[in-house]
Amino acid sequence: MYGRTCASFEGLDRDNFRHEFAVVGCDGMWSFSPALDENTLQAAEKCGLGAAMAKLEAANPPVDVVMPHMFCQEGMTHYRSLCEMLGLEVLGNSGHTCTLGNDKFITKHVCKAAGVPVPAGEQLRKEIHGVDIPATARRLIKERSAPFIVKPAREDNSIGLSLVRTNSPEEVEAALIKGFEYDNHILVEEYIAGRECRVAVLEVEDGEGGTRLQILPKIEYLLDDIRTAEHKLARTSDGKIKTSSDNPGEGIMAAKKQGDRICPAEFSPEVNARLDDLAIRAHGALQCKYYSLYDVRINEDGYPFMLEAALFCSFSPLSVIVSLAAASNDEALKPHPRVFEMLLKRAAKETRLRRSRARTPQSVGALR
Repeated sequence: MYGRTCASFEGLDRDNFRHEFAVVGCDGMWSFSPALDENTLQAAEKCGLGAAMAKLEAANPPVDVVMPHMFCQEGMTHYRSLCEMLGLEVLGNSGHTCTLGNDKFITKHVCKAAGVPVPAGEQLRKEIHGVDIPATARRLIKERSAPFIVKPAREDNSIGLSLVRTNSPEEVEAALIKGFEYDNHILVEEYIAGRECRVAVLEVEDGEGGTRLQILPKIEYLLDDIRTAEHKLARTSDGKIKTSSDNPGEGIMAAKKQGDRICPAEFSPEVNARLDDLAIRAHGALQCKYYSLYDVRINEDGYPFMLEAALFCSFSPLSVIVSLAAASNDEALKPHPRVFEMLLKRAAKETRLRRSRARTPQSVGALR
């Protein structure tokens, strides 16, 4: 869904960039398919990891950039690291950074140490706290007062999330059971009443061979309380994401309801400054590269709290970074695919520099 909506955009510069596809199946088998529609994928020859690595290394012309569209846990961590070990620059955050960002509990502790405000909370483990759900629920009711949030530590798109509204043991138990259904680690944290927004950091070239951080226009989500999975990806009656060969982006578009968001968001200068500071601190704390995104709640006093980091982007016309860049006053960031191809060039330069260094004989000096 994400890969096809990125690669099928008619405005891509196909003279200077050649887009090829390496597809990993759920069984771990690879294919190098000429297209991403279902029929072509099924007909593509499959190979194991070793053969796939050999094919990538033997590619002529060589691969310059990997644009990852695998947003599962393994795709965000193992496969990014694999590409890095081959010397290929990943357009996006490293496997190390995504390993941190993939766990909301770890993310918040790393960012909190850098001065990023986060909701107070704790982590529960299934092998300890899931053994006796009623006892865990009684302890939570005794130690904290509703409303509070229960959610898996390592899931995306609000899957498994619950807003516990009362101190009813049955409601708390149901939230714990739901959370543990999707992960062995879940978070229980305070609910920040107020507004919710998304803040994006983009690394842009500064004209002097380096980069600077630029905050893109923000999105505010207009909610009754929280963003659920239904706000993010539309599904069919049997629970599957809405997507098809004819319309791969259907699930993304169907979840965007008219009037459910404001972009650019309208915040006071003081709130904007706090949001900018939060995002820049988090970007540095997590050692992000190229870009990063943060879901943030703003309390009634105008102070923000980071909910989680979203460290992936499809760079399709439907992606958040592209949408926020389109709302910017900076003409260098629009229209799409200007940001995408700007970052592709930077990433390709890093891979080529790495190759150049590897080909240069290293001089050996005498020890003194």
